[in-house]
Amino acid sequence: MSRWSMKKPSPWLHHVVSGTQPAEACLVCVPPAGGAAGVYWTWTQWLPPYVDLVFVQPPGREDRYAEPPEWTLDELRDEFTRALGDLPDVPFYVLGHSMGSLVGTHIATWLAPSRDLRRLIVSSYRPDPSESRFSRVFPGGTIDQIDLAQFAELSGIGSEEWRRLPAEFQEPLTRRWYADLALSADLPVPSGTPLGCPVTAWLGDKDFMTESEMTAWSALTSGTCEVQVWPGGHDYLFARPSPVRKRLAELIDPGLSR
Repeated sequence: MSRWSMKKPSPWLHHVVSGTQPAEACLVCVPPAGGAAGVYWTWTQWLPPYVDLVFVQPPGREDRYAEPPEWTLDELRDEFTRALGDLPDVPFYVLGHSMGSLVGTHIATWLAPSRDLRRLIVSSYRPDPSESRFSRVFPGGTIDQIDLAQFAELSGIGSEEWRRLPAEFQEPLTRRWYADLALSADLPVPSGTPLGCPVTAWLGDKDFMTESEMTAWSALTSGTCEVQVWPGGHDYLFARPSPVRKRLAELIDPGLSR
């Protein structure tokens, strides 16, 4: 059994390594809006030990709980660039879910000039949203006005479940969602020179976006773009067991899935 340990080259990044063998690939994982690095921790139970993991950790959650949850892409870029020298010089893969897909596309553009970027995986996020999720979850634009039906669609937390949460849990969760969705509302998909690596787009078959909408990710790369549909809703990726386990190992490198 692998013994995983964690390094922190930056408060923004958790570098998870196996204690059994050197890395042959590195997978950068970006959490969805309101989420934290810990959402990916169970993946250490099934990913091969030769794949290092780098989890993005925004402020205001888990080990950064005491910090205000507001953040900017520039802050993440500065920290990521500064920490890159401490990460292994191996092929990189980037995966983001929901809003994390949007942030992940930017991370991929930062990696591409200096590292061997093999693939970008975007999950449950369409590159041309017809309407900001921020404006739908917070229709008045203020933190004290939240549409619980829209919030449930994104978070999986139903309206009644939300109302039963104590105020001390509701308040920090709301602040995290407000900060992340406000950031995503003003954050464009990268443009200009496209990536050269393949792009894989995933979504659930009961998600609120369609397979055809996900094909628009092809504009981000000069390589191939494939769309794959999995059983489940918007949060299909974190079902247990995750439906993507075998496919993710194949995408990281068919030669490594031995």
